[in-house]
Amino acid sequence: MSGSRRAAVRLLQLAGADPQLAGALLPLLERLELAVAEGREPLPLQPHELPLLQGPAADLWQRLPVAIEPTAGGLPQLWTRAAFDRRERLLLELEQRLIGHGGCLVTGGAGTGKTTLVRELLQPDQGRRVALAAPTGKAAARLRQALGSAAEPWVCQTLHRLLEARGSGDFGRDSHRPLALDTLVVDEVSMVDGRLMEALLQALPGDARLLLVGDAGQLPPVGGGGLLDALEQRLERSSPGHRRHLTVSHRFDDSTALGRFVTALRHPADPGALQQQLASLPADANLRWHPLQRGLPPPLLRLLQDHVQTLRRAAAAADAEPTALLALLDRVLLLAPQRRGPLGVNGLNSRLLGIDPQQPRRWPAGTPVLVTRNDPDLDLANGDLGLVLRQGSNGGPEVLLPGPQGPRRLPLALLPGLEPALALTVHKSQGSQADRAVVVVPQPDGLDPRLLYTALTRARQQVDLLCPPLEPPAPPAGGPGECPRP
Repeated sequence: MSGSRRAAVRLLQLAGADPQLAGALLPLLERLELAVAEGREPLPLQPHELPLLQGPAADLWQRLPVAIEPTAGGLPQLWTRAAFDRRERLLLELEQRLIGHGGCLVTGGAGTGKTTLVRELLQPDQGRRVALAAPTGKAAARLRQALGSAAEPWVCQTLHRLLEARGSGDFGRDSHRPLALDTLVVDEVSMVDGRLMEALLQALPGDARLLLVGDAGQLPPVGGGGLLDALEQRLERSSPGHRRHLTVSHRFDDSTALGRFVTALRHPADPGALQQQLASLPADANLRWHPLQRGLPPPLLRLLQDHVQTLRRAAAAADAEPTALLALLDRVLLLAPQRRGPLGVNGLNSRLLGIDPQQPRRWPAGTPVLVTRNDPDLDLANGDLGLVLRQGSNGGPEVLLPGPQGPRRLPLALLPGLEPALALTVHKSQGSQADRAVVVVPQPDGLDPRLLYTALTRARQQVDLLCPPLEPPAPPAGGPGECPRP
């Protein structure tokens, strides 16, 4: 018997569950215990599991150390009671910080002008100590670029760099050594999990102003435990003046097929209508749907092969300009939700790049790479994207990467946890943008609007979506019912 199963059995025994009811609930509780062990709490429920919350089981859930959290417009999710209570304390602290120190939560879809509003909110802070941060290096760089000249006097970096993350997993900044700032702006809050937000609040000076910016339509953090949805709902009830929600997109609107589909994904009441939108797209639309069969359609395969060759020729040129080289990465993004399988990230990278992912020193110049671990000594952050270059002065290959003062070259042998990155997971792409995105979703389990929304909004101009027809999730046996509240 696995450890997760033993823990689930023990919970049911302590709650006094009768054998029949315990047998019905055991698989769900075992999934919860496995999610906790893997750091993926909370656990989203599947549609067929909803009846397990109703009827005779409803009383038993009250005796279990578990919290059932309803979600806005989606399926409920399960927490262990201890983790849920910790998250609630964190949300209360965030709420009090925003209300008590003139802070604000700015939310809205892609292209709604969130950064423009932040620029206005920062006008009183000229001459004060302001820091700008985001969960990834790409998102931090984009925030600085979007703020323009207004951000010139201010430091813009990843949250891990700001908090001086260490290899051991803790941070150099905390309540004993707080950050030296008056105002902090955090972009892409949908990607920030509870642990990182706790560390941030501990390191903030007591009177610092906090501006949080995010899009609740995007995917939550990889390990779960996102805060944006719940914080937005709390502020809407307690202090709407400290929450600014923007609704009109200037990039994804009804003037284009992509804009109409992205808008529909934010309120996916009818999966059949979404499928109809895809099926009726004209040939010249900036969103193209390719019903996925066995592999990439020949035109898209040629597009990606041409992109690889462009990167390799540019990186091998003796007079290559660093900023222009990194900008080539923003021409095309290839995205998939999972790593495994021939159409997962690993398979796509191996096939299209023609490399062994385990032999980075043999990767040719022009290979896109992803940094997967923070390295404070090299000023590298998990999520930084770069390009392999020709051999440097030390005789080994180098990597061109963004840095606080601009692009820099580092020996490949020094870099931790590099992965080939022609294809990225949708989660890893958050904070990035490209002219064109190719999104490959081989086997969607029902409709996942957040995944599609996150992937499609990475594109500035055009998207090619490869997936089977979008099917609605199967309705649960016994009807939707009422979900107990925690």
